[in-house]
Amino acid sequence: MEGTHSAALSAMKGAGAASLAAGTHAGPGLEALSPADEPGEPDALQADSPGQARSAAAALPSLAGQELQVARGLRMPWAPLLTAEEVKRGLAYYGSGARLEAVAAKLMAGRPIKIFTLGGSVTKGQGASSPEAAYPSRLFEFISANFPHEGHQLINKGVGATSSGIFAACAEQMVSDDADLVIVELTINEHPDEEYTGKQRQGYEQLLRKLLKLPSRPAVIQVHHYAWWRAEGDGADAGLFYFPAAEAQLTVMSQYYDIPALSLRSAVFPLLQAGVPGFKADKVLNQNQVTMSGRPIPVAAPEERDAYFYYDRSHPADGGHRVIAELIASLLMRAVEREEGVSCAPSRWAQQRTQPELRELPPPMVPGNADAPTTLCAMQEDFRGVVVESEGFEYRAERPNEATFVGQKWGWTADTPGAWAELEFDSRRDATREASHGNWASVYLSHLKSYEGMGTARVACVSGCHCQKTILDGTWEQQATLMQIHGFKVTQHAQCRVRVTVSKKPGTVPQEGHKVTLMAIMVSHYPLRMDTFDRTAEEVAASVTGPTTQASA
Repeated sequence: MEGTHSAALSAMKGAGAASLAAGTHAGPGLEALSPADEPGEPDALQADSPGQARSAAAALPSLAGQELQVARGLRMPWAPLLTAEEVKRGLAYYGSGARLEAVAAKLMAGRPIKIFTLGGSVTKGQGASSPEAAYPSRLFEFISANFPHEGHQLINKGVGATSSGIFAACAEQMVSDDADLVIVELTINEHPDEEYTGKQRQGYEQLLRKLLKLPSRPAVIQVHHYAWWRAEGDGADAGLFYFPAAEAQLTVMSQYYDIPALSLRSAVFPLLQAGVPGFKADKVLNQNQVTMSGRPIPVAAPEERDAYFYYDRSHPADGGHRVIAELIASLLMRAVEREEGVSCAPSRWAQQRTQPELRELPPPMVPGNADAPTTLCAMQEDFRGVVVESEGFEYRAERPNEATFVGQKWGWTADTPGAWAELEFDSRRDATREASHGNWASVYLSHLKSYEGMGTARVACVSGCHCQKTILDGTWEQQATLMQIHGFKVTQHAQCRVRVTVSKKPGTVPQEGHKVTLMAIMVSHYPLRMDTFDRTAEEVAASVTGPTTQASA
């Protein structure tokens, strides 16, 4: 931080330090302190449970309005699993750290921060024994214990079985303009090896650009998860270090955009390979798991579960989630240390450059990638205005007595064959250019699917754009009523109009009724991976309109 800091406050020593969790290791450049290092300082409280951590945080004095020199006092609110050496290995890229150090300065000044976590099933918490044991909650536990403030917020936007495409389309709806820190954990769900000019890599870059363009200028951190049992090739059916290649490619984006990146693989691979207790990978905790090539994966016995790192083929167990949280925490430790230190003080180097273009976001790294992408993510109330004309359709709630807007399942509904609704949207890839002939956009129309009273509808382009006619089917046998995705492609046009008409024809599972309910639309030029359609559309809707938020007590 430019300017001078106040002297280190005694609150971070004595009784204050006693409320911070002790650890045998510290982050990069930070020594692990013990009572012997600080004569007269009480033993630090070690908290192994979320409840203990909350008590520890509550014991700290208020830090509002004060700047602290706290780097040596930062601790994990649990016994750390990683050594200092392993933490250093896990840092794939730090860069200038400018945005992250701004977050550190805000925390040191006693101000609250807002954190968003974007990712797949790991971020959602899969593999952890409880939401509190998942890495987002563990990270929040670390921040609340070391920088207590009742205004801290964690908003977890993890959606299982998704890649970056859906976040690229819906970033502005998922992350608010006042975000301070955004964690992006999507590597494991990206295509393992794709050209940078491929659609999925372009979509990933657009996600990063959208986050970096937010008005609050949040710090963005890439977290590269590593799944031992999905890393196969060249004669190995598991544990291949250099596969998948997505991590290396996405780290290049970190280098281009000056975004810190963390590598779980680099941090723990030697431990996985050596079978160190707590990091063993030759077995998993969940049953009926197979390798990518179909070989059964051994299951750990109950008495040896604590020795193993993975819950299943793809997801870490509780210990793995703690390790991911420790890696992210180590970045914050490093940022605090740099904010307090003089290792990169301006007086030691050339005068700081003031050209405004250096502060702006650089042009896209991937040649031809759109600088002003046109994507649409309209769900729930935002979807209402996408329907510009209709006859026989009504905007209403399917379950009006449910507690949440998502649970109420609002949408445009019709019950009579011949009823129609027209949707209009911009399907161009770049809003600053006219669409070139022959280029397509992908449309993902969310609708209700149920086991009774549902029907089908014809979907056709009526003006502006062109598309093949398709049939939307709202029927299935499953005893559940869920949002599902009807996907189709349209040509690019500034005013693409699509008509949905309720049909007399029965669906795959004939039912008494013809009800069709349209609930959301996404338009993207990048692939949206949604492998488990039964639940993913519901999770996406919840992430856009009903975030999972955790606040400090």
